[in-house]
Amino acid sequence: MESNRRFIWPVTVGLIGVCLLFITLPDSWKTWAPGLLRAPSFHFGLDLVGGTQLDFRISEQEMNDQIERLTTEIQQLKDAGAGSEKIYILEQQLQSTKQQQTSVVESIRTVLERRINALGVSEAVITPSYMGDERHLLVECPGVVDTQACIETVGKTIQLEFKEEFTEATAEFEKGVRERADASLRRITVSGSTLAVVGQDLGSTLGIAYSDQQWFFEKDLPQGLADIWSVPRGKVVKREGSIIVPQQDEQGQVTEKTVPGIFLAEVLQPRTQTGRVIQEAPTAFALLAKERGLTYTPHLETPLDAKVEPSLAGALQAMQPGDLRTVSVDETSAALLFLRALIPGQEQMEASHILISYKGAAAVGETVTRTKEEALQLAQDIKKQLDDGADFATLATQYSDDNGGKDGGSLGTFVRGAMVAPFEQAAFALPQAGISDPTETQFGYHVIRADRAAALSFSVASFDELRFSGLDAKTKADVAQAELQAGKVTQMEDAIALRTIFFSLLPTGWKDTTLTGKHFRSAVVTLDPTTNLPIVQIAFDDEGATLFQELTKNNVGKRIAIFVGGELISAPTVQQEIAGGTAIITGSGNFEEASQLAQDLNTGAIPAPIYLAGQHTIEATLGGEALAASLKAALIGIVLLMLYMILIYRFLGVLADVALLGYALLFVAILKLPLFFFSSQYIVLTLAGMAGIILSIGMAVDANVLIFERIKEELKKGKLVTTAVEIGFKRAWPSIRDGNASTLLTCAILFMIGTSVVRGFSITLGMGVLMSMFTAITVTRWLIRKTSHLAFAKNSRLLAGIRTSQQATPSL
Repeated sequence: MESNRRFIWPVTVGLIGVCLLFITLPDSWKTWAPGLLRAPSFHFGLDLVGGTQLDFRISEQEMNDQIERLTTEIQQLKDAGAGSEKIYILEQQLQSTKQQQTSVVESIRTVLERRINALGVSEAVITPSYMGDERHLLVECPGVVDTQACIETVGKTIQLEFKEEFTEATAEFEKGVRERADASLRRITVSGSTLAVVGQDLGSTLGIAYSDQQWFFEKDLPQGLADIWSVPRGKVVKREGSIIVPQQDEQGQVTEKTVPGIFLAEVLQPRTQTGRVIQEAPTAFALLAKERGLTYTPHLETPLDAKVEPSLAGALQAMQPGDLRTVSVDETSAALLFLRALIPGQEQMEASHILISYKGAAAVGETVTRTKEEALQLAQDIKKQLDDGADFATLATQYSDDNGGKDGGSLGTFVRGAMVAPFEQAAFALPQAGISDPTETQFGYHVIRADRAAALSFSVASFDELRFSGLDAKTKADVAQAELQAGKVTQMEDAIALRTIFFSLLPTGWKDTTLTGKHFRSAVVTLDPTTNLPIVQIAFDDEGATLFQELTKNNVGKRIAIFVGGELISAPTVQQEIAGGTAIITGSGNFEEASQLAQDLNTGAIPAPIYLAGQHTIEATLGGEALAASLKAALIGIVLLMLYMILIYRFLGVLADVALLGYALLFVAILKLPLFFFSSQYIVLTLAGMAGIILSIGMAVDANVLIFERIKEELKKGKLVTTAVEIGFKRAWPSIRDGNASTLLTCAILFMIGTSVVRGFSITLGMGVLMSMFTAITVTRWLIRKTSHLAFAKNSRLLAGIRTSQQATPSL
């Protein structure tokens, strides 16, 4: 039994060592192993593999406004002596909002993790941070370098909102808008918030438009901001004015609407001369003609006949309105053309006719009593008279039942498609002055004469021409076209950069309700049984079900709008009070859109808006170079350290190197395994973390050096190896303990007060120190004890590099 116990620890340690060795093997060497054994792998940060880092600011303004509103309503109800039940409901809502605000960071962090997982990034790091009173989330997505795609997926604000109809601009509404504008200005001037932060907080609110930075030329400034040119940089001013917004009328035509409102404007860049990109081709042509000595000619409603050069006419007829094209006119001339409008040429002719109608024909007069057979016989007689040389106009005046008969039967000029098909077919087939046989239509029988044979009319174009001359005229025209299309044709004008918030004094048509996304529970895609179109059915919690029932009860016959992420998704009319806590979102074009909306709601409905405050992208090539350099430095450090230990301490150095290898295996295994084996989180290795590892490698043998020097001192005094080892470990321990304790304390301080980069360094350094204490003391001591009875251990020179002249007579 005793002999079996002697092997328990060696076997256990051996098995653990084999497991650690297997874990540390490269993934490419373990393709044959089960998934459980292949799973452990390194998790690298942005600076080692590249990726995207996003800094999101959490806006709590809506929560603060809601808390303030609920508090005011509760106090007003108490002052009015309202019933306790209504006050209780509001107090519950207030308590729920405050609880939600307390946990908002963790709630949003959970949502962002789900969104990142949907991107296929399983090693992302989301770190809460604080900047003054602002709460931020720093999101690191290793391997993701498509910043825009990452922002659109991770940073989208998926808020579910329900709003009531509100279209009347009452005095109370205008007062509320002005108070909100004044409160926002006070946040900036008194509380110290920036206009950017206030704008982000209010940007998703209906009736408020936030523009982060926009350049305005003088003629483009919104009405009410004409005096902004004199405002100093960085100052925020309040002005009343208006903006012009496009809208569609009932016929679908796009019109412009003037919306009055209040501006909060901040000057980002004062008046400066800057190049304005000329988007209008006629203006650009005139500018280029003036600057480069060219000839600019506008042509309005010009027939493309012989007066227009054939090369220009051919090019224009092949263009679409809005096109630019260069054309070689001759060897020393070229033109740059811009087509405004084109009326293509049509086949047309000029004709006269004699109509012989009959009773029952279409549009026949009351005086016509002849039969159809009589009408045909008369038409044939007229045709025979014309063939015999009778005058067409005289016969038309005498016989034609058409009002044009008095004018000799003339129909004037008409294009193909203007007449009924049988008439058109007969008329357009006639030669000049040709006369047709009687042609039947629903109006009767026609005898047609071609006064002018069918021919294609000239196209009519409105275009601008910029003429170039010289042997390189075509090249210069091509360059001018490329410059115009690339937005390089500019004109120096005064411009100013503004950041603005606009508060509309016209109702947007909707107003907020107490039912919001915080009451949301789930969303599923189903098919509407009536239309068979996909719809999204959403379910509320108990409080949301009560609020939704009350909302539908108060709005029967009216519309309730459903907004997702600030976008109007559906606005159904309430037919009756709805109980049960479910609502339906319609308007999805297909099943994929409905599924995406349901997924966004289920994985991304957040309790507060988030705004991108900063972004940073590291290319994968730079990260790979940093990783390769770090690994190279670590390997070189380990090899040099091992050689140094062998050179100075001989066999003891070999044992220290074995312990160092065990230290390396243990460190690598911990980096690959879940954090402390009790969490699904992994240690993400960054460049700063690699620096901590490299430093800890050098410190890993510090304890060995102290121990070995104490052992050498005892051996020089003539002590036996076993005695020297025990005394050496005992005497070295205080120094090892104090040195490592001070290092661990420093790591703890760095972790508490440092940034994420400094924290990565402190964590890996602290882990390295703790593991080195285990390998340098426990492992090394066990190895020395197991080898001290060997014959060469009696040789102090081989054991610890002590020369015979330095060694005293052995003693206990």
